[in-house]
Amino acid sequence: MIVVARLVRRTVAGTVAAALVAGLLVLAAPSALAATASSLTVSTSIGPQVGSQFHALWSDYTNAQRVAVLDRLAAAGVKWVRIDMGWSSVQEVSRDQYSQWYIDLADFVVDAARARGINVLATFWRTPAWANGGQSVVTPPSNVNDYAQAAYWVANHWRGRVAAWEVWNEPNLDGSWNGTVSQYVNLLRAAYPMFKAGDPGAKVLIGGPSSNDTNWLAAAYQAGAQGSFDVMATHPYQGMADAPPETPDDGNIWWITHTPPVKSLMTQYGDGAKEIWFTEFGWSSHDNWSGVPNWDRGVTEQQQADYFVRTLQLVKANYPYVTNVFWYKERNGVSGDVQLDNYGLLKRDLTAKPVLDTLAAYLTAPAPPPANGTLTGTVTRRSGTPISGVTVGWTGPVSGSTLTASNGTYSKSLPPGTYTVKARKSGWRTVTATVSVPEGTTLTKNFVLVRS
Repeated sequence: MIVVARLVRRTVAGTVAAALVAGLLVLAAPSALAATASSLTVSTSIGPQVGSQFHALWSDYTNAQRVAVLDRLAAAGVKWVRIDMGWSSVQEVSRDQYSQWYIDLADFVVDAARARGINVLATFWRTPAWANGGQSVVTPPSNVNDYAQAAYWVANHWRGRVAAWEVWNEPNLDGSWNGTVSQYVNLLRAAYPMFKAGDPGAKVLIGGPSSNDTNWLAAAYQAGAQGSFDVMATHPYQGMADAPPETPDDGNIWWITHTPPVKSLMTQYGDGAKEIWFTEFGWSSHDNWSGVPNWDRGVTEQQQADYFVRTLQLVKANYPYVTNVFWYKERNGVSGDVQLDNYGLLKRDLTAKPVLDTLAAYLTAPAPPPANGTLTGTVTRRSGTPISGVTVGWTGPVSGSTLTASNGTYSKSLPPGTYTVKARKSGWRTVTATVSVPEGTTLTKNFVLVRS
């Protein structure tokens, strides 16, 4: 299975389309609309936060369409968008000139997203010609400090509005990064403190490699990447492109289930406490043909919907450290490549595909009431002999009392929460304790009474 071939073609196609807007990001003075702090939500019992790639800055969108996409994503319960922004538009002509039209467009998109309760992750990449001797936009800059200075300005301009920055896109592929691992790490190390100086509240992500590429990530760590990012990012597309998300890990990098080795590698280098974000993943909905390559295999629209929700359930159950996941992408394309064009949550006319409706039903369903926990224990003398006829009472989310049985034990099903519990009997000193009853499990609290 040659997953890289599929991902290289997807990356190159994205680069060509992005060129329609001559790169992707610009700088200016901080906006008066800037918020005070970036909003980041860590995974909870409902699973990871859900986001979508949104090619909002591409020229094939009108502002009305951009708003329509955001409205649909917000209504479905999507909390993040990942917007591809490029240094090649930040400073298209020189390090001293910025494209105000692009700043205005990015401001519009970022502010429209935030107005709908959607956080923004921006991927900052693509080298302007002046910074690499006129080479391609995926060729590294001659001086990494040029990128770092731009990183400061974009972070400062969108301070409090862009919640996270991803340093490049898929730097393990030649179609995205025509340089070495060491060159990428040098860029990352130069950029990290500048992003943080521009906006201390924003998270900085390592550029998500295609697949759960533990080989490339190990090389990045060996080159000194540790300490220069806040969040690990990967792009765990399935190598067999129609394989379900639970496909077992066989040691290869192109499975979602290869995520634990990523976490193990992070732990090895002292980053075990950091989150992992899937900043791209997804399935393309289209018919297959005789001899279709593994990486071009499509799924039905219903399978696409099912696999998305099953991925969320898989992550929730097995990878609690994966706190954010971003579907690729927001709508179908028109590149002529059937695989690349059909990842969308929306059709080209912005009507919903089954995947978006199914996601909305999953994300917006009322949360089930918390399962009761059980408070249990014994009431004894100092010698350990049970005491009968003791009243155990509790106050908290609910209040009540129960008599222990003759063997001195008690047990009560209670809604989860913190309670004040008292064990009392006439002629004996009352004993009080504060306990937290966990959801769906048993808490044991034993009491020892002495005579008054």
